[in-house]
Amino acid sequence: MVSQSEESRFSLGVTYWPRRAGYRWWQEYDRGAVREELMHVAALGCSTARFCLTWEDFQPGAQRINSGALNALEHALDMAEAAGLRVVAALFPVAIGGALWLPAWANGALPIDQLAAGRLVVRAAGGPPLLADGRYQRNRANSLFGDPQVLAGQRYLIREVVGYFGAHPALEAWQLGEGLERVRRPDTAAAVRDWFGTMADAIRERRAKARVLGVVSAYSLGLAAGPHPEQVIERCDLLGVVADPPQPPADARPNHSPFVVFLHALAASLAGRAPLVTSMGLPTTPSIAPGAGPADQPGWVADSAFGRPLRAYIGDQEQQAIFVESTLDRLQRDGAAGAWLAAYADYPAPLWRTPPLDRAIRERALGLVDAEGREKPAAAAVQRFAAERRPVAPFTPPLEADPERYWRDPQCELARLWREFTSD
Repeated sequence: MVSQSEESRFSLGVTYWPRRAGYRWWQEYDRGAVREELMHVAALGCSTARFCLTWEDFQPGAQRINSGALNALEHALDMAEAAGLRVVAALFPVAIGGALWLPAWANGALPIDQLAAGRLVVRAAGGPPLLADGRYQRNRANSLFGDPQVLAGQRYLIREVVGYFGAHPALEAWQLGEGLERVRRPDTAAAVRDWFGTMADAIRERRAKARVLGVVSAYSLGLAAGPHPEQVIERCDLLGVVADPPQPPADARPNHSPFVVFLHALAASLAGRAPLVTSMGLPTTPSIAPGAGPADQPGWVADSAFGRPLRAYIGDQEQQAIFVESTLDRLQRDGAAGAWLAAYADYPAPLWRTPPLDRAIRERALGLVDAEGREKPAAAAVQRFAAERRPVAPFTPPLEADPERYWRDPQCELARLWREFTSD
């Protein structure tokens, strides 16, 4: 149970993927590595670790749960408890590591299967590719907020996983999805609102006292259907805003800090409540010999994220430390409920040959420790901030966004408010 003093303290956390296994964590579970690394996360001063329960690893079939992944999660939760960490477990996260991950069973029906069922849905070409079965595949998915098969599968996963782990003392909250709107744009804002309500109710049916986190992103803040911050917070206990990878409307500045602060301010203004920043980071040049890759020197690189081109800035380790320190300070002073770093560790070069790191350059070195496990200067910045034990400051949004005006033309309003924010 979280004490009142802990509740009022700024939440400092990190999304945890093991250094050696990366996104194959649940498939290549290393009990010793998880124990040691979670102890290190706590030693850095973090209070929260976010675990992404990779959808396909936990639910390989619409009505089938992977018992091996459940066993791994049980051990990881036990190790987090031993380290004194609170865990936020993300259910059916789709946007991971600059790619869209979806179980094969949720990627729509094949045309031959649709014909056999007496229906054929033709999807326009050009949707972002998906990662399924370890490789990039054509996107055939329906809206993940309304497809009956997907909805049934999501409720089944909640019933099994929350039912089994809901009472674990390390669990702080359950996160509902991330990036579902990127796979296929939702039809209406009402459909998204109803989805959050349905899934939050399903969690609370299994665990009445469960806390539920819903998230928005720069991408969803540009969609008329959302998710909308004000609708998410109506149905969830916590609101988060995903600030990584950064996608400002038009900005060539290397320092990502202003856009992270802006996203928090925008989501807070629309929701009338300060959110958590659930993912923020600045990648660094990897700890490998010069000439080994396109990002071995600080500067701009041509990258991709979620199937689209992305111009990414790769900094040096000192720049990353300055970003972490300055952004944490500003978010806390602006009244944010907390901030979580995008990654614990950089990944070794052999993992770069596997999706999604084969395409997402900036995801390779976002961590607080390098690929050899050595602390980067950003780790010391996190420790210094944690030592101050700052409270959640009074909520005073540094910009005003009128929801009615904003959602009439969200892309235009997003760009306008960004210009106003950066002109001060």
